[in-house]
Amino acid sequence: MFPQRSSITYMTPASHQPPPAKELADNVEYPNLNVADMNARLENLSPRLHDCFDSIAMNESQHFALATNHRDGGNWWGMLFGFANMEKMAVDTADFKLQCEQTVNIIRYAHNNVLLVALGDTRLQAWSTFSEVRNAKDPYCLFLIGEDSAHNAPINQLSVFKSEPNRAASTCLSNTLNVWDLSGAELCSTYCARVAHIQKITGLATSHTTQDQLVTCDRSGCVRLWDVRASSPSSTCLFNDTTHKLSFTCAAWAAPTELVGDNYVYLGDYDGNVHTLDFRKPGEVQQTNAYFSEGNVSQLLVNGSHLAVLSNSPAGVKIARVNDKHDIIYTDNDTHTRLTDGVWHDESTLLTIGHGHKLATHKI
Repeated sequence: MFPQRSSITYMTPASHQPPPAKELADNVEYPNLNVADMNARLENLSPRLHDCFDSIAMNESQHFALATNHRDGGNWWGMLFGFANMEKMAVDTADFKLQCEQTVNIIRYAHNNVLLVALGDTRLQAWSTFSEVRNAKDPYCLFLIGEDSAHNAPINQLSVFKSEPNRAASTCLSNTLNVWDLSGAELCSTYCARVAHIQKITGLATSHTTQDQLVTCDRSGCVRLWDVRASSPSSTCLFNDTTHKLSFTCAAWAAPTELVGDNYVYLGDYDGNVHTLDFRKPGEVQQTNAYFSEGNVSQLLVNGSHLAVLSNSPAGVKIARVNDKHDIIYTDNDTHTRLTDGVWHDESTLLTIGHGHKLATHKI
């Protein structure tokens, strides 16, 4: 018969004499204790550029902010760095750095020295990055201006109004739209739409010339125009795909031109195409341009008459000169393992970041 006491049956044999937990690293004689091995290892919390480059931003002085995240295992956290020169990108050459307990999802410059930071726990923060008044010897220093958690899910889109840096818009995974005001002494939400779309919001674009209008799109093929001057949150449907063949992934407000004005918006989709809408003709697509035969359009970056189209699965970059049609003048299909963000450095230089090659430079 089996022993009545299970502790005798399942007791550790006398021959099992493993070394102390801190010496279990790479020990193959006791493979069943690798959990104790991992628990004994101290987490490396030293400041460093993590493998996941997730967001990049540049201000008018061409100072860069870079968000990198640690995404291995169950502990995810991020680091925020500031560089006056991206050619010397290292921990020791950073003008400022900040370690966060959560991931840093998106960063965007508002004012020249004010950085908006969207964290993975639904918070939006505003940081001052440069102040000679606060510290004349070392003016590059971080100081928290404001913080708010108006969203109930992590922020997935963040855009600053180019005509008014004191105002920004954001959306989250639960389809809430918020407009933020930085003109006061703190960060506050001045406009909120709890259910901006029925399907997941995938794109957000703000106007180049006004501080009152923005566009959102979702994965079901719906595009909406918002006017934050309205007394209550409301929007106008610019386009709704009744055929259910379109699924938008991102949006960008086209640069104003003499003939068209500020009335065009670009929309990327999962099939690698870019669609152009005219606000004066709602309900119809002005033109559709194919950019990628494989992969989806993940981001659109406008720089005057140039449009940068970024793709994922696989990663790729194409730059077009936009006139009456889209003339592709640059192509790079080997940029990153996963492309996450990009920024125009000047009129002819595009910088992209991602997982893999980290930082890539594209010149036209």
